[in-house]
Amino acid sequence: MIKIGLTGGETKTAAELLRLAIHHPDIEISTIHSPANAGKSVASLHHGFIGEEKLLFSSNLDATGLDVVFLITPLYTSSDWAKLMADCQDLNLVVFPEAAHLTESLSTTPTLGLSEMYRKPLVRGERVAILPSPLESAILVALYPLAAHLMLPSAIKIKISAPSDLLTDDSKSRLSDLIVSRLKSIQSSFDADIDIQYEAIESDRSMHIVIELPGSTAVDQIMKIYDSIYDDHNFTFMTTRPVGIEEVEGTQRMVLSFSKPQNDTLRIEGVADARMRGGAGEAIHVMNLMQHLHEKTGLEQKVNRW
Repeated sequence: MIKIGLTGGETKTAAELLRLAIHHPDIEISTIHSPANAGKSVASLHHGFIGEEKLLFSSNLDATGLDVVFLITPLYTSSDWAKLMADCQDLNLVVFPEAAHLTESLSTTPTLGLSEMYRKPLVRGERVAILPSPLESAILVALYPLAAHLMLPSAIKIKISAPSDLLTDDSKSRLSDLIVSRLKSIQSSFDADIDIQYEAIESDRSMHIVIELPGSTAVDQIMKIYDSIYDDHNFTFMTTRPVGIEEVEGTQRMVLSFSKPQNDTLRIEGVADARMRGGAGEAIHVMNLMQHLHEKTGLEQKVNRW
């Protein structure tokens, strides 16, 4: 069994991750770090855990006895984690964006925890992965195949509809630069002006993106390009019909829909669950790859809603 620990046990993200973990056939939940709730059952704070009273919050996290640590919130210092990774040669870290700075002292540069772009290093011994944010995950999955085929144009318009807690001033100010940097690492000639508009919605889970960019290539050819990249991935799917959040809610799936509103314009619409993509689902997905499990393990059924 894979022994896991996580920080930020009091957070909604931790609750989502734990709901996946208790049904995962290869996971043993060892430590749920939340000093303010130490000794209490997870069921006392998060719904869906009645009957799981043995799951208790802990005041400390001893990473030396674990196989995987999910750093949802910061704990210790970057030097502490560098020493732990040196002392514990089999330890994997799956790091959420809020704790990404704790990887600064590591001897190697962590991999972005996005299977659609970086599955090979994740399955070939990478020990530390930094998860993308939900918004970053969705946009990169939608645009990566074009970058891989050197087809990204110089101007891209993106509209994002997502829960308000994902649309903080800090996240919005950094998103464009993150996207450009990631895509430029794939298509070196890419130096686009990305225009991003944001819409906060009431749903806790829905994430919908609409991307419009210049392009004369027919939709059927675009579909072939995307299929050549994602045909052996288990969580990204393509269609030419409109899709709603009900297709993906509670799952790790992302569905991309393609259309041509004008002959010289390509529209890509994407829907995903904002608590799974770039969240708990992405974390379990990455852990599966790092621990040499099939990527769908523990992710084949819908999670309970908040």
